Amino acid sequence: MSDLGDPHGYDFGTGAAPSTMSEYDRESYQYSTDDDFSDDDDTHDGDHSTSDFEAESDDGNDDVPPMRVSPPLASVRARRTSVSAESMAPTAHDVHVEKVVIPKTDEQRERIQTAVQTNFLFRHLDDEQYADVIDAMAEVPVAEGETIIQQGGVGDFFYIVETGTLDVFVTRAGDDEEPTKVADYGPGGSFGELALMYNAPRAATVTATSDCVLWALDRMTFRRILLDHTARKRRMYETFLEEVPLLSSLEPYERHKIADALESVTFNDGDTVVRQGDPGDKFYLIESGEADVVKVDDHGDEHHMKPLHKGCYFGELALLSDKPRVASIIARGKLKCACMGKKAFNRLLGPVTAIMARHTQEYERYPGEEELSVTNDEGSTAAGEEEAEGEAEEAPAPEDE
Repeated sequence: MSDLGDPHGYDFGTGAAPSTMSEYDRESYQYSTDDDFSDDDDTHDGDHSTSDFEAESDDGNDDVPPMRVSPPLASVRARRTSVSAESMAPTAHDVHVEKVVIPKTDEQRERIQTAVQTNFLFRHLDDEQYADVIDAMAEVPVAEGETIIQQGGVGDFFYIVETGTLDVFVTRAGDDEEPTKVADYGPGGSFGELALMYNAPRAATVTATSDCVLWALDRMTFRRILLDHTARKRRMYETFLEEVPLLSSLEPYERHKIADALESVTFNDGDTVVRQGDPGDKFYLIESGEADVVKVDDHGDEHHMKPLHKGCYFGELALLSDKPRVASIIARGKLKCACMGKKAFNRLLGPVTAIMARHTQEYERYPGEEELSVTNDEGSTAAGEEEAEGEAEEAPAPEDE
């Protein structure tokens, strides 16, 4: 077997080389991804952040749950395959992780992103994580006839095919015959994704049928990208949540639970995030970008308030009531928000909603505007004090107030 060399400086030729996961083998070897990637909000204790891909124990010897395998493979497997993954703690506040950046052309980045986006393991990455994954991928030249990965080996790398073709072979356990070709890969193809999650034996052998150029990503880099982003985003959410008066009565660990349960959503220029008059059912924090605040009065006249930006929040009273939105929030350019629905909030913090309800009087700044309560990270309201006073004179109070 040829020694391809480790693109990140590891000894790629010692022991077993990284392996693959063909379409054929993926059906036989696939774990329940719903279990692997689900977040259990109730398990967070607020003291640390846990990666979706972190192993359940640190000893690295956990057996995998029974795998769904096709009858031919099931009939020859005498025992289950064991997998393990390194335990990694989130990046500490004062620790700087060196970012891996390997130069690529725009065309190469585009092809890599296209291949990554179609893979189940990368579907939930945000734009920044995609960029870091692409930056970290290293070029691996392969000559015709070389074996990139070997069935049964334990490898650390995921590959994307830039140019060239490769064949995928599987040898049945106890079968003395020649390996059977089950798939092939061309430009844009990818294989070895499970190597990014587990130290799992590879299910097939991949051999180059022409000179190839591959892009490789190792498991430790991938996991560090996920953990570092998750930890930094969680700290950002917690900082934003500390500025929300409605949540001031919560204990720190309760705000931690909210931070862990927030979901990211992206809006394009002109998209309406919330519409005036619609029932309120979600609370939003702005992660990046800007949004316009537009309120239509009883005469049909539009009133534009101060735009919202990173750190601003709105709609938090939707967590306690179903009052209609009193203004529309419209994306100005690309807008990224973290949001939480009322059901998720009640599931996490149901017992404290009565306590929080007693703090709603803090929002009586001016009629109707309490639903916005758009305070940014600089401590200024979205409309500004002068605008708020003017709006209070112009806008009639809602009937339920």
